[in-house]
Amino acid sequence: MQRAQPARSTGATRRSGTAVAQSDRLCIWFPRDDSPSASAVRKCGLRIASAEPTIGGPPEGSPKHAPTTTSHIWSRVSVRRQTNGYTVVSGRTGGKMGTQRLTIHLLRDVSKADDAIEPDKARKEVPIQTDSSMVGTFYYTSRPPTPPSWVSFVREVAPSLPTTLTSSSASGLLIVQAHGRFFALTFGYGRSLLNLTKVERQFGLRVALNRIDPRQLRSMDTKTFEDLVVTKTTQASKSADLPTFGVDVSRDILRAVTGRPRDTTLAKQLTGSDALVLNTSTLAKDLPDMLSELLTAFSENNYKDDFEWIDHLALVNDATIIHQLDNQLAGQLAAGDTSTTHMAMPEAIDWEDIESFKITGTRNSIYEDLDIDEYLARLGDKRAGITVDRLRGRRVSVGFARSSDYDSRWTLYQCLVSEQPYNSALYALIEGRWFAISDSLAAEVDNYTNSLPSVGSTLISSRFGEDERTYNANLAESNAGTLLLLDAKIKRPGGATTGIELCDVLSSTGELIHVKRKSRSSTLSHLFSQGVVSANTFIGDGEFRDKMREVIATQAGEENKAQWLAMIPPSGQSIDRSKYTVSYVVIASSKKEGNSWLPFFSKLNLMQQAKQLRNLGVKVSISRVPVEGN
Repeated sequence: MQRAQPARSTGATRRSGTAVAQSDRLCIWFPRDDSPSASAVRKCGLRIASAEPTIGGPPEGSPKHAPTTTSHIWSRVSVRRQTNGYTVVSGRTGGKMGTQRLTIHLLRDVSKADDAIEPDKARKEVPIQTDSSMVGTFYYTSRPPTPPSWVSFVREVAPSLPTTLTSSSASGLLIVQAHGRFFALTFGYGRSLLNLTKVERQFGLRVALNRIDPRQLRSMDTKTFEDLVVTKTTQASKSADLPTFGVDVSRDILRAVTGRPRDTTLAKQLTGSDALVLNTSTLAKDLPDMLSELLTAFSENNYKDDFEWIDHLALVNDATIIHQLDNQLAGQLAAGDTSTTHMAMPEAIDWEDIESFKITGTRNSIYEDLDIDEYLARLGDKRAGITVDRLRGRRVSVGFARSSDYDSRWTLYQCLVSEQPYNSALYALIEGRWFAISDSLAAEVDNYTNSLPSVGSTLISSRFGEDERTYNANLAESNAGTLLLLDAKIKRPGGATTGIELCDVLSSTGELIHVKRKSRSSTLSHLFSQGVVSANTFIGDGEFRDKMREVIATQAGEENKAQWLAMIPPSGQSIDRSKYTVSYVVIASSKKEGNSWLPFFSKLNLMQQAKQLRNLGVKVSISRVPVEGN
C-alpha cells in the first residue's frame, strides 16, 4: 500500500469531488486501488509511515504532505471514497500521539522468553516482527463468551433473561529483552500466563521511588504485619509529601506508591509495586530504549534520601538461609503447626469485588477467605506431604463477582506470612520473600517490651474452653474488694458515633485492665490499640467520664459506690494521670519466658502503643495468664 503522510489541515476550501477537512482534523490520501477500510484503519491505530503523495494526488488547497517519521493515532475515523481516484481517511487527533497504559515487570533467571511462562499454561504465540532489533515474543489466550455467575441466580426470578448475556476475557503477555534483561508487559488477564517466581520483586517500587518527586505523592499502599495483615491505601486529592499520608516509618512496610516524576518526559505519573504502571506515548517498537531507562532507574539508590526507612526489613538473598527457613516452615505446616503462620493476599483488592478463592491441590474447593487452617484441614492426609516445592507450585485464584472465571493471581507461597528464627536471628516471610529483621530493631523491641512491668493485680488462670466474658467475671469475683467488672459497659464519648469500653476490669489501684484470649480468630493488635483509644478518651472527654461514673455507681452497689467513684474524676475536674495504668492481660499457653511468647510484629505494635500511652502520662503493664486443663 502506498501511504501518504498525515498533516494538519489549515482550512481547505470545498472543491468538487474532494473532502474538506476541518482545522482540527488530520487527513491521509490513499490511491483508491490501495485504500484501507475504516475497520482496518481502526485496528492498526492509524500508525502511518511517511511517504510522498503520488502525482495526481489531492487537489490544490489540501494539506501539504511533508515527509516525517512521526506516527499518529486517531479517533472518530471516517473513510470516504473520492471521485478523483483517491480515498481520504480523516480523524480527530490534534496531532498528538495517543497513550497506552503499560504494566511492566522485570524478570530474573530468564534466558529466553519461554522461561517466563507459567509451566503447562496453554497459550498461543506470536513472534515479534519489527524493523528494529527488538527481541521478544507475544503470548495470548482468549476464552469463549460464557454467562456470568449471576445470570443463573437472576434467571430464577427472571426466566426470560436472554441467553446472549455473556462475557469473555483475553490475556496478553509481551516478553521483551532490553539491556541484557527480560521484561514482561501484561495486558488484560496476561498476568495469569506469567511465572510469578521469575518476577523481580519491588522493581516498580524502586523505579518509582528513584524517579518520583517526594513532594508530589498521590497515593501510598502500606502494610502492617502482625497476627494479621493490615493493608492501608491512602490517597491525596492533590500531590503531597510523605507526612500527609500518616505513614509510621518504624512499623509500616511500603507496598506501592504513586506520584509525579521529577522528569515527566516518559510519563506524568508512575505507580510502582512489584510492577511499574504508567501511561506512555512510546511506540511498541521503541520499548527496548524505554525499558533500558527503567532498568537504570531500578539500580539507583536515590530513594534513600527520602525513603531509606523502607529498608528496615532487609531482603534475604543467601540461598542457604532461604533453604533452611523454607524447610522449617514446610515442616511446621506438615505437622499442622500454624502458631507463627497465617495467610494474606499479597496485594490489595477490594473485598466487594471478591466472591471466593480457589487453591490448587484441594479438588476445586472454594474458600470464602484465605485461611491456612482451613486449607490444611481440606488437605487431609496430604498435609504430611507438604514441601516447599508444593507451596511454590500451588496456585491461588480469585473469583471476582463480575465474572464466572477465576483469575490465577499468586502462588500459595506468596500468600503465606510467617516468622521464623534461625541462628539467633529473626526472619519474616512476606509476599514470597524472606526478610531479615534488623538486629538493631529487634534489640530495641525486645529491650523495650521486656522492660514493661507485669500487671499489679492478682490474676487467675483461665479454664480450657472459657471465653473472655466468663474469665473477666471470674477475675473480678476472685478479688471483689479490689476489682470491678466493667466488661461490655460501652458508652459513647461526646460527639462520637460509636461507643468505647473503658476497660474489662477496673482495679482500686487505678489499673484499666484489658483482656484478650490469644487465638487465630482474635488479634492482639486490637487489644493494644483498644488500650490507647480508651486512655485518650478517659483523659480528654469529661462527658465520657460522667457516663462511666453512672455505670460504676450501678455496678459497685450502694455500699462501695464512693470508693469506686473516686477512681473516675467527673467532668471539669483535673486528672492525675500518674495514678493510672493501662494493663494488658493475654490469655495464652506458652512455655516461653518473659515476653518472648509474643510474635515479633506483635511486640513491635506493643512498643508503639506503649510509647503513646507513656506520652499521655499513664503507665503500661502486660501479663500472660495460662490456660488450665488443655
